Amino acid sequence: MRRPFALVGFTYLLALVAAVFLGAQWSIVLACVFLLFGAASLLLPRLRIGVFPVALCTAAMAFGSFSVFAMQPVQLEQTLGETDAVITGVLQEQPYRRYDRSYCVVQVTSVDGEPADFQIRLSMQNGFAAEPYARFEGKVHFYIPSGGTGFSSRAYYASQDISLLAFLYEYEPYTVLPPAEKPLNYYILQLRSAMGDALNTMLPEEEAGLLRGVLLGDKTGISPELTEDFQTVGLSHLMAVSGLHMAIIMQLFFTLFLALRIPRKLAAFLTSFAVLGFMAVTCFVPSASRSGVMCLLFLAGQVISHRADSLNSLGLAVWILCLLNPYAAADIGLLLSFSATLGLILLARPAARWLNRFAPKQGIWRRFFRAVNSGLGTSVSAILFTLPVMALTFHNVSIIAFLANLLALWPATFMLQFALGAAVLYLILPHTLAAMPFAFAAGWIAKYLCACVRALSDIPYASLPASVGFVLLWIAAVLALTGAALWLGKPKRLAHTAVWLCIILLLAGVYSYQLSMRGVTRIAVLDVGEGLSVAVTKDGRSALIGCGGYSAIPVKSYLKGQGTISLDYVELFSNFGQEAGNAAAVLQTFPAEQLVLPSGAYVDDLLQKQQGRVRKFAFYKNAVQAELWGSVSIETQDGAALLEANGVSVLLLPEKQKIADAPENWKTADFTVYLTSGAAVLKAGGEGYAHNMGEGPIVLEITGEKTVKIRRDI
Repeated sequence: MRRPFALVGFTYLLALVAAVFLGAQWSIVLACVFLLFGAASLLLPRLRIGVFPVALCTAAMAFGSFSVFAMQPVQLEQTLGETDAVITGVLQEQPYRRYDRSYCVVQVTSVDGEPADFQIRLSMQNGFAAEPYARFEGKVHFYIPSGGTGFSSRAYYASQDISLLAFLYEYEPYTVLPPAEKPLNYYILQLRSAMGDALNTMLPEEEAGLLRGVLLGDKTGISPELTEDFQTVGLSHLMAVSGLHMAIIMQLFFTLFLALRIPRKLAAFLTSFAVLGFMAVTCFVPSASRSGVMCLLFLAGQVISHRADSLNSLGLAVWILCLLNPYAAADIGLLLSFSATLGLILLARPAARWLNRFAPKQGIWRRFFRAVNSGLGTSVSAILFTLPVMALTFHNVSIIAFLANLLALWPATFMLQFALGAAVLYLILPHTLAAMPFAFAAGWIAKYLCACVRALSDIPYASLPASVGFVLLWIAAVLALTGAALWLGKPKRLAHTAVWLCIILLLAGVYSYQLSMRGVTRIAVLDVGEGLSVAVTKDGRSALIGCGGYSAIPVKSYLKGQGTISLDYVELFSNFGQEAGNAAAVLQTFPAEQLVLPSGAYVDDLLQKQQGRVRKFAFYKNAVQAELWGSVSIETQDGAALLEANGVSVLLLPEKQKIADAPENWKTADFTVYLTSGAAVLKAGGEGYAHNMGEGPIVLEITGEKTVKIRRDI
């Protein structure tokens, strides 16, 4: 067997991904099935020597380990879920602030005086000053992360070894004491914090936040809106400390040591300590650990004069991580990092070589085109292999990912190097200007990346939801064409044809989707958590009724996915608070023709700042009516709203509104949507269907007179 670790590692990871989707009970069944088939393959002479027994037994081992590992959080949830308790524990990090709350990870050592050993994420309103490994005691309320199987919050926290969430009763007495001991990781975390503080001191808030995220894996300074924009344009892999980041750091130090005339083997040995240090300051997140192990294997090969096999190294690194925590397969950063690295190994060089055939044969332009082609090959391979992960986890696919990667890849490489130089020099020479040139360069590149990502994310149809039929078909076609080219053994000859077929299929899919949606009115009850937010779209024009929820991100993401050209109408149920803040964030991206607000003495300052983004303001006291596009009418009265489109009526009831309080002629609406206990209930006639928030928008597609399709956009 040429690459045993690649076979074992890849099989193990794929089996764990399936286990995350299916859950612990199905994993037990599949473990038995694969073990049975593995044993049977050993009895067949033709299969006994080959990949089948190894792959089948590895899959059985993966499913079995996942089912066993998943029992611990389930037991904790059954025992402590939705209960109050006094806990003692040790803070694993310094508390940080996000979404107007403070958070930290706590290693719990006792619950109500009984010994315990598990981790929680503790949240609090005001927070407290504490350093890592400080001792904590206080009364908390345990609760279970949302979601079940699949890439839910519960699975993500399990991938971080966090079993439960909790919030602190701050009105109860609690104590925070200095660390009883300071292990090596304490000083590593202090170094990480000092590097982040150095970037904060030298650079503006947004640029420093992005650099901390890319360099240190600290995303607390990156706004949710910017994170969403990176996801929209297909650059999420840049936000996770991954193989690209680790390779840049390794190459930087290796080249530096060689430039200092240090022997190659000694340079590789010293570089391995730099890689270990970088893994440590990123808190050994799975994506960094996976890529770090790969780099260490490569450097070990340099020390012993043996060339490491990239696929074997990748497989071994993934296998080690998954053995430590089977829920590592639920870490989206790890999956993006793994798939991008696999793409780089398999396709980056062949793609660059094929492109170099069209470069000038000699001269300075040859060098320029070869550098560009190297970037193109890297971008194409990374995008191609991350497409399935993006579709399955983020539920959307970026149509402009190739362009975004082309514009961002090389700048991000230099930005990471400059940011590292700035942080290190600031710590070594704090009272000099030695770090400022590096910080200045890194800051300008960060500013360029932010501006570039925002501009690209505003392009209509920059990202399409995976629930759109042709998107998944296109991904399948791309993978099938790539697999066919490799299977036929003629990747060089067939690459040109495969690329053009993929482009033609993509353009045909986008055009056919736009054609099929022409004249269709979409009424979508958006998945915003709490509050009501309904988007009405037709032929690139949109209206928004309500803007509730914790954030404006779901609203903006949906409008972008529908290719919104013009936001014609925005109506709010309140003119201050969270709804007003969300509406202001939407208006920053989509200027509105008309904004309708309930009359009152106070209009939120955030909305007032967006006056230049609104063509016409209107106020209503108890009721208001609007006609849109000749086929849609919106009527609001006493906090409820009635939509009519092509003869279909939909009654919208925000939380705490009762259907009994609605006007009599509204009670006979074809559909009623109301919110209750974190779920949106769609009622048609006498039957109601509850849809839990966190599973995507509820959509009514009205294609003709009284013709309605009901669907759920994942």
